[in-house]
Amino acid sequence: MNFKKNTLALAVGAAACLANSGWAAETSNAASPNVVEMAPITVTGEKIDRTLEQTQSSVVVVTDQQLRDKADHSLVDVFARTPGVYSQAGNENWGIRGVPVSGFDDQGPSTMNGAVSVYIDGAVQPNRALTLSPNPLWDTEQVEVFLGPQSTTQGRNSLAGAVVIKTKDPTFDPSFSAQTNVGNYGEKGLAVAGGGAIVEGKVAGRIAVDRQDGDGYIDNIALGKDANPHRTSNARGKLLILPNDDLDVLLTYAHSEHRQGDNSVMRENDKVRYYKVSSNTQAFDNLKQDTVSAKVDYRLSDAWSLTSMTVNTRSDYSNRLDFDQTAESNDVILRAHDGNLFSQELRLNYSSDDVKSFIGAYYGHSTNKFHDRLLFDDTLFATVKGDTTIDNKAVFGEVNWTFAPRWTLITGLRYDHETNDTDVKQDDLSSPGQVSESFNALLPKLGLNYELAANQFLGFMVQKGYRGGGVNVRSGSGHESYDPEYTTNYELSYRGTFMEGSLRTRANLYYTDWKDQQVSVRQDNSNVINVYNAGRSTIKGLEVFVEKDLSEQLTLTLGGSVTDGKYKDFVAGNGQDRSGEAFLYAPKYKMSLGALYRVNERLTFNTDLTYQSTAPSQYDFNTAGQVIGERRSDNYVLANFSSEYKVTKNIAVSGFVKNAFDKEYVTNNRGGDIIDAGAPRTFGLALRYDM
Repeated sequence: MNFKKNTLALAVGAAACLANSGWAAETSNAASPNVVEMAPITVTGEKIDRTLEQTQSSVVVVTDQQLRDKADHSLVDVFARTPGVYSQAGNENWGIRGVPVSGFDDQGPSTMNGAVSVYIDGAVQPNRALTLSPNPLWDTEQVEVFLGPQSTTQGRNSLAGAVVIKTKDPTFDPSFSAQTNVGNYGEKGLAVAGGGAIVEGKVAGRIAVDRQDGDGYIDNIALGKDANPHRTSNARGKLLILPNDDLDVLLTYAHSEHRQGDNSVMRENDKVRYYKVSSNTQAFDNLKQDTVSAKVDYRLSDAWSLTSMTVNTRSDYSNRLDFDQTAESNDVILRAHDGNLFSQELRLNYSSDDVKSFIGAYYGHSTNKFHDRLLFDDTLFATVKGDTTIDNKAVFGEVNWTFAPRWTLITGLRYDHETNDTDVKQDDLSSPGQVSESFNALLPKLGLNYELAANQFLGFMVQKGYRGGGVNVRSGSGHESYDPEYTTNYELSYRGTFMEGSLRTRANLYYTDWKDQQVSVRQDNSNVINVYNAGRSTIKGLEVFVEKDLSEQLTLTLGGSVTDGKYKDFVAGNGQDRSGEAFLYAPKYKMSLGALYRVNERLTFNTDLTYQSTAPSQYDFNTAGQVIGERRSDNYVLANFSSEYKVTKNIAVSGFVKNAFDKEYVTNNRGGDIIDAGAPRTFGLALRYDM
């Protein structure tokens, strides 16, 4: 990207799409201040820049103005209304197309494998950061949520999809923004961002800082305290250096800290006690991260360029958990994990009128040292210590070739090699805890895109998904190794605009065949969980997004998804047979309906309605291993409202209400007395200044 020529468009009065169909709204400088002009959105997460209507992958794009219109504070808010993505309380478990973010072999905090990757400014986030979901969206330029496999482009941990977050880069024009906010349940926060030229035309900088605190809405009745107080703080600095017209260097340092408590609720006598839990332990999760990165773009000629991305992230995770989750016993788990993620990617890019392509090489080195302790009545009962090292090497590339008018061929290929060395030392270990495994995969994709008419595109894509194997690192298991899993995804896509661009549509119809599926199974009457390559599954689905400008002031949006994921063949090592059953946690239907009304250049109103259907949380088996019953989460409809009023050109007041009708619903109806529930009604106000 040539930062000298880059301009940052302020999307004032944007059409805040629930699942954006590909356009941002921008207030015209013409005589009428309410005329809305549509500017196409660029999708960057697949490493070839395309407009959204030219992107075959099912992707939801949310711009900075849309985040502001929707009062989105974190990925929790984005996922809550995105068709094709399900979420539970606080996003401790979320997934894409019915696949959990940690995969169906979830091994807890110490695992380094997952099914969905999240990138912030090119830096992949540790697995624990995804389930704690502390990712705030202050000073974010764009969020891209890719639904479906991204293994050819993104590599490991992208079997089910990827989330790409881009924060705002420095510019040579001075800028400054500040915001303070308050809300119920003790929510309060302060954020600032700004920057400008340091050496005119050569060096520019930007700094963004954000801190949010809250008491949480869950009470610990045993301790008489808030069960889930939380605090998130983030600081990010960027330095843009332009030594000459052909070289751009972007340096980034980011520091984040996130602490939260217990997000569960209790069930008594088969009745849910909403927002109450009884525990004699003040539970917490604490995550600290430091990321440094360097992105270098060098233009060799008008057609050729070289991109280098170097990233290193250190993470420090600690945890205290009430193991028995009651106030009767004093059983506690203490965790301490130190992780490091290093990656280097180098890409040679080519772009002409008919061909866009790249070829690249990747190296990643990831480590995690973990130390878990189990205490009964303050007496050490068991200890698990270990470390995992994963080395990942890959060569990959993609070619988009417009070989005839209206016809574009898309080909991609990745060769991936991964080694996993895990050493686990555990009291009373019954099987070897030292394992070294290596895996290889060839990951092709092939697609065809046809322009039916102006702004009407039909495409078909086949691509391979992959997630490497590993070693079971969950405490109490035998720490056995397991093999890779693979998917083949067939996808038909349509993107079109009508009525002079005022009606914008997108649809993706897909079928996924999944083999050697990694699944975790809890042993009967035990806390021991083992991992098996026991599953073969299919996922069939449809995602549709529609956006219509009814007038210069009013935009309506509609998004819906049908996700039908089933275990085709799943007989675990303990004899449990889930063949023919639906995926756990995965709702079949999700729908979002929204409206944005721009009263004038100062005042906007926004509303969303979101429906999510019920899903199985747990299967019950008989002694023969057959399913005889199930527990299910609740279906629900949530209503959200937000509004902003510009008091002056620089000062704005905004407010939001989420779950406006205070719907009570269970998101994870697992067995026992501890379950998960969705958030009650929350509301807040913000005062913002923009220079």
